[in-house]
Amino acid sequence: MTPAVRFCQFGKYEIISKLGRSMTDVYLALDPAENRRVVLKIVEQFRDSYTQLVVEAERRGAMIQQQLHAMDPRILEVYEFGEQSGCFFVAMQYAEGRSLADLIRKEGRLDAACAARYGIEICSQLTTLHAFQADIDGQRRAVVHGDVKPANIQIGPDGQVWLLDFGIAKAITATRNLTQHNLGSPAYCSPERLKNSNVDPFADLWALGVTLYEMVSGIPPYQAQTTRKLENLIQSRRPPRALPEDCPAPLKAIVSKALAADSSRRYATAAALEQDLRLFLDRKPLAVASREPAWDVNATVEKPRAARAAPSVEARKWPRWLTDFKLIGGSLIAGLVIGLLCFLPASHFYRYWMSSAPLRAGRDYRQASVAAIESDWRLYKQLENTNSYLGGFSPVAGIASSLKQRLVVAGDDVLSAYRDSTDGNVSRFEWSKAKLCFQHALELDPAASELKGKIALCDGYLQLASSLPGSALERFQTAAGLLPKSPDPHLALARVYVYGLHNAGLASAEFHAAESAGYKIAPREAEQSADAYLYRAEQELKQWQQAKSAADQRRYLTWMERDFERARALYEPISGFSKVSQNLERLESDRTSVERIRATRERARLLALRSRSRYSRYHRRWR
Repeated sequence: MTPAVRFCQFGKYEIISKLGRSMTDVYLALDPAENRRVVLKIVEQFRDSYTQLVVEAERRGAMIQQQLHAMDPRILEVYEFGEQSGCFFVAMQYAEGRSLADLIRKEGRLDAACAARYGIEICSQLTTLHAFQADIDGQRRAVVHGDVKPANIQIGPDGQVWLLDFGIAKAITATRNLTQHNLGSPAYCSPERLKNSNVDPFADLWALGVTLYEMVSGIPPYQAQTTRKLENLIQSRRPPRALPEDCPAPLKAIVSKALAADSSRRYATAAALEQDLRLFLDRKPLAVASREPAWDVNATVEKPRAARAAPSVEARKWPRWLTDFKLIGGSLIAGLVIGLLCFLPASHFYRYWMSSAPLRAGRDYRQASVAAIESDWRLYKQLENTNSYLGGFSPVAGIASSLKQRLVVAGDDVLSAYRDSTDGNVSRFEWSKAKLCFQHALELDPAASELKGKIALCDGYLQLASSLPGSALERFQTAAGLLPKSPDPHLALARVYVYGLHNAGLASAEFHAAESAGYKIAPREAEQSADAYLYRAEQELKQWQQAKSAADQRRYLTWMERDFERARALYEPISGFSKVSQNLERLESDRTSVERIRATRERARLLALRSRSRYSRYHRRWR
């Protein structure tokens, strides 16, 4: 396996830390010449078409961002970009703070006024962008951002808002036939963009509507287990889940309009959306928020009331007082019957509505404790049993879908946390919580084999944390069979092959499978791969020492030196990470032992030659 490039120094820039991984590797770095911290985006230049697309996108995005900064200082400055050491890089202004995605992850939901203020600032910057004509290759071209989402919105310590990452915008200006499969985030793509790849200002406004929804509710409006299912859900034009009850009605109307199924009912410009958000903050009537339903609904048909029947001839023969009594009594009885028929269902529904409030509130299970999740699950099962006699008309069915999605999101959050982390200690991650979430989600959808794979994956990590690599191996192999497109089981298997079986060959194959599934090998996995080669080299060292024939000694020596060199090549770029420095010292100690043994054997060989030489001379003298 070819070692992945890792940076401690890139040109004149000194790497401080890694900020994230997306289409590019993003680092926080120091520019010593200017004595300033910068954001450094680096793309290793391979010849595959996807990498070339990303490089071209980043190049054009850097050009656009430079021109935009000169026009609007709120757009972060790009200091330089170009090619160096086989990589394309962009160095840009570093903005203190944290991303909106991190803020939502920590807070769960943002205050409505806070969400509106952030939305206003993003609208203002999009207005500038959409009115801008970029000079690209000598031609004036209109641009859009193309990847508006919480992860690309930076919130400063004093509430400043920066719209980040223009790496997709320029690709859109150059070619209109890109799909979100190549660039972009499916959860924030409009139905039209998913259908025909149209990326225009309306795509940015839809993505901003999704972001507003996520700020207010804590979760995206559409969630699914796979990208394909997510795309189908968005294109189905089904309305998203209702926003929390405490969300102000005017803000609900704004978000509803921004995410209307029919594009003609949405906001036409970022300025129009900004205007309504400002009116909401000022507590004034919204200017352009449509009163029409944003999503298509079935119109109800009011049945004509039956005309009151005229009294019969026989009725007119009764005395007036008796007729009035019969009419009043009949009305009372009818009213009592109707009242009972209305009261009983209404009473039942009211009790259900009050009891189900914790589930309808849409608790974010990513931030919730195991006890809170179990409490909600017990409540759900209680409501399910109570309303089971209603069959398909049970209102609990409406809760089940949202509950399952939130459980899956919480479980996936644990898997993502480990996948994106550099921490090699598996016991520090909430595997029990993730397993519990996936198990309950599987109860809601027993046919979901993907959930069974994730449960097996969590089981395996729990076994690893309990020092049971044999049991973990079986569970990880099960997960790999049920999650054929996920890198996670392969990363887990590689770990077992390295530290449980000391099998570098099998570990290398799993790392390769993880890369084929879209994972880019990080320092943690590079260290694991290096450890595997070090273990194998040390085993070959023992075999070399014990070998009897010269041919066996030469063979083991060749293998051992090759594996020591492989381990060194993987260790050195990440020196200082985890236990890498210690293992480099161990490797050098092993190499020193090899040289000492070789020197001892060489002296013994020379002594034997001298001894045979003296014996031969003595024998010839006295023959």
